[in-house]
Amino acid sequence: MQLVSPARLLLVLCALALGACAASNRRVEDFTAFKGGKDAVILVLPVDAELSELSFGGYPTTRRDWTLAAREHMNAHLRAALQKKTVATVFDETQEPDEGTAKLLRLHAAVGQSIMSHQYEGPAKLPTKANGFDWTLGTDARVLGQGSGANYALFIHVRDSYSGAGRVMAQAIAAAVFGIPLQGGMQTGFASLVDLQTGQVVWFNRLQRGAGDLRTHEAAMETVEVLLAGLPE
Repeated sequence: MQLVSPARLLLVLCALALGACAASNRRVEDFTAFKGGKDAVILVLPVDAELSELSFGGYPTTRRDWTLAAREHMNAHLRAALQKKTVATVFDETQEPDEGTAKLLRLHAAVGQSIMSHQYEGPAKLPTKANGFDWTLGTDARVLGQGSGANYALFIHVRDSYSGAGRVMAQAIAAAVFGIPLQGGMQTGFASLVDLQTGQVVWFNRLQRGAGDLRTHEAAMETVEVLLAGLPE
């Protein structure tokens, strides 16, 4: 087996780092059944974000410090971005969701993952979803409208991962010695607008790419803008 010089290994490491910054694959779902209007009020839920670090073998470990930083950055940018829109918004100010809200956040995550897997083109696309966009959280979503005066809710779900030092080394070795790429960190997520009377998802936007860094202020702002792209006024 041919040995790799330190200089070549360093070049591969740099290329991987630059590639991770440049790679991007954003896809937006154009469907919307949201009509807006003066009577529309959107309840904005805190961002459901979780960040993890990839080990040498690619195993993700949740980083609480990164996660808390990302949530702080994204929630601040979310508020600023929505203030520019004409639709009325109210914000869920609770630090920790109650049991009912936490259950709906988990349900939204499951439904969103199903939309990501089965709504779009690919081998997992469902024949029953071929002629429309029909996804719902069910009538349990009505609880979010009680006391808030909102008739819609905005959910944002994001999972982001980053290669640790060991994973970067594994990527460099795989590329330099075997000529094969190893998966690095990925940023995936989705934003949903839900009718609180019916639970129907009336707007959906997805994000999936190998770039972005939610641990930093500016990059988190860019991710929020990507997720809100196309949100009806």
